[in-house]
Amino acid sequence: MTAPTARVRTQESKRIHVVMRDASLLEGSIYIAEDMSLVAFLGNRKGGYMNMVDARRPKLQEAPGHLIVQTDLVVMVSAPDGNVIVVGQAGAGAGEREVEVYLIGGKSLRGVMYVAPMQRMSDYLHHCGKFVGIARAVFTADNAEIGDIAVNTSAIAMIREAKPVGQGE
Repeated sequence: MTAPTARVRTQESKRIHVVMRDASLLEGSIYIAEDMSLVAFLGNRKGGYMNMVDARRPKLQEAPGHLIVQTDLVVMVSAPDGNVIVVGQAGAGAGEREVEVYLIGGKSLRGVMYVAPMQRMSDYLHHCGKFVGIARAVFTADNAEIGDIAVNTSAIAMIREAKPVGQGE
């Protein structure tokens, strides 16, 4: 008789960009399970710490190395290669809502959150935990596209539901 085998989740190195509360940028890679969303990954770090490999602070022209980052101090995370799931399957199955997100410090984003049609946004934010996913995000000041991102909910000052682009203000 053979012993049951546990399913081993394969982890892959994925490149990410991280914006910190002090506006510094970090570039590097994380090891994340293929089927895990970035929102879930960030929200489930033991003690709130995330390991990044081949990581650096580009403005300081550092050589890449190993960084340990406190996720409570992270504002947003993107996967520039587009090869990381940002929101899990449950979130992606909900309806889409256009939102404007105003961050602490004055920056604002426009994008899509996957929220059920009649669900209150405050209930959704309470349910999602430390990070929320925003699809097709754009900085509103200059319309710079940043793609799908995970945003720390404690860095959000307010959210406003927006009319889809082209439907007037």
